[in-house]
Amino acid sequence: MFTTERLILRSYVESDLDDLLRLWEDPLVQPLVTSDSVTLLGPKFKETIRAQIERATFGAIIALKETGEFMGQGAITVLEPKNRDGTFGICLLPKFWSNGYGTEATKFMVDHSFKWFNLNRMSLAVFGNNARAIAVYEKLGFVMEGRKRQAVWMDNRWEDLLTMGILRDEWERRCNERQG
Repeated sequence: MFTTERLILRSYVESDLDDLLRLWEDPLVQPLVTSDSVTLLGPKFKETIRAQIERATFGAIIALKETGEFMGQGAITVLEPKNRDGTFGICLLPKFWSNGYGTEATKFMVDHSFKWFNLNRMSLAVFGNNARAIAVYEKLGFVMEGRKRQAVWMDNRWEDLLTMGILRDEWERRCNERQG
């Protein structure tokens, strides 16, 4: 278990699957985390969630330190260790949006992964309409690397799919600036 100023990041346990299903079924969350149609996912989707958890190099349930309340999840997956490129994803329940929790969790997970998994880069994908997430990633040093225009049909319009990344030397520079 890890803690930040306001958060607990802990390992998944089987009983988290109900909270994770609730998160993934939330009508405000679902369009930001999947390019599939927004729909009720049902109990069978728990197997998909379980498979994602098992694939993650560093996966965490994010909980409020003060109460232990489930807030969401974060994961970093290193698919090709030779290339030392981690893929990051985070998802919080809407009631926790716009309070800096996503920034706090993302910063911790990115820092931890560069320190302990010897990554050279961290990558992510985000939909172009998710301005809140893009602002968090840019604030933490991620750089826009690509834009797949009109990649996803969402809410009766086309949305772009953006790729962002931060390199080890950029991350180290930011750490040195914070310490100096």
